[in-house]
Amino acid sequence: MSLKYCGDCSEAVEQIVMFCPKCRSQMFVHQKPSGDSFATRMVDKTPGDKGRRTQSLVNEVAPVSNQSQFDGNSTSGKTIDDLIRAQNRTTHAVRAFVRFLFIQLTGVTCAVFLWNLSLAFIDQQKCYSNGSNCTGNAFLQFLAAVVLIGSIIWSSQAGWDELGKSNVS
Repeated sequence: MSLKYCGDCSEAVEQIVMFCPKCRSQMFVHQKPSGDSFATRMVDKTPGDKGRRTQSLVNEVAPVSNQSQFDGNSTSGKTIDDLIRAQNRTTHAVRAFVRFLFIQLTGVTCAVFLWNLSLAFIDQQKCYSNGSNCTGNAFLQFLAAVVLIGSIIWSSQAGWDELGKSNVS
């Protein structure tokens, strides 16, 4: 198992130990500390040290960020504009699929509702006794078919239009 070291007395202990068995400290580090304690190292750090370290990091990072900002090249060869275009293409492709499904779902639901509403007009007694009025309302069944076909056409058109937007250049 891996070890961690007490920040005060540098005692090596297992990762699951919560208190140092030697000094009962709760401060641990993952690298073996040098001769001074963890607390001493933290107290010795002055605000000036942090400012110098931050400034050195800024000096190291600045040339790389300026290069990608001004000439459009980065280490991966992608600029932020390329990433935005790729994200827009993906967004439009997903929207095409979702719009197609939602329009289809709505159209099929309306068509089934109209069809079942047309079947409510069947008179069971007359149908069993003399065989008349055994079919639903013809107008509502026709309307259900029109809604179904219209929703298929509309959803296909909406999906293809949105998918066409995914080829953003």
